[in-house]
Amino acid sequence: MNDYALYPAIVPCALTMKPAHVHAEQAGRLMPMERLPFRCLPVVTHPKQGHPVNELRTALREAAYIRRTRFTKGDVTIHDFSSRAEDLFMLTSIVPDEAPEWVHRPFLRWQLADEAIEASGDLHGVRAWHVCGDLRPGLSRGEWMDQVVDLVRSVLPAGIVAEIAGHIPRAGRPPHVHILISSRYFGRRTYAGVSYPLYRRLNGCLRQAWVEWACGDA
Repeated sequence: MNDYALYPAIVPCALTMKPAHVHAEQAGRLMPMERLPFRCLPVVTHPKQGHPVNELRTALREAAYIRRTRFTKGDVTIHDFSSRAEDLFMLTSIVPDEAPEWVHRPFLRWQLADEAIEASGDLHGVRAWHVCGDLRPGLSRGEWMDQVVDLVRSVLPAGIVAEIAGHIPRAGRPPHVHILISSRYFGRRTYAGVSYPLYRRLNGCLRQAWVEWACGDA
């Protein structure tokens, strides 16, 4: 049995907070479509049956995306989202001080997450978890950073690492953060076992805490 099969049916985690709307054109007219202010998705290249294969959806690619950066290997550009760098206002990692050196290096941290899945031979394996949440209105950028880090720290099991990036789009979307979280515990040289409680902590504890925080009185 692969580790992906042990999770419950995985769908985007969505809670309705203070409703925000975007519009989609359907049948020749604009129809309201509710935003999803909190989402939690597995980073997988080969989802379960019924979902399209996307071999580009790797942990390293997601890291480059949220960091708005370019990752290269030698002279070859692997992923490049640097053209969107002006969106980025916050970037930090949650990594224990005592973690091995490779855990502190962003490229290696996510490259090894991909390699752990490839070494297992499990095409459906979860490489990482990608959470996206809208930010609470009325706070400063420093307050956003401090409070988001506290929320994420409160649910992470020991040995799990996370990367947090805050974006302020030019138009069309409210300020939000992306959180990329390792699905496995780090070991001395690479990742080790899967953290099976992690999905429930993200989809349960973090989801609820996020809603209470984002909807709280300013």
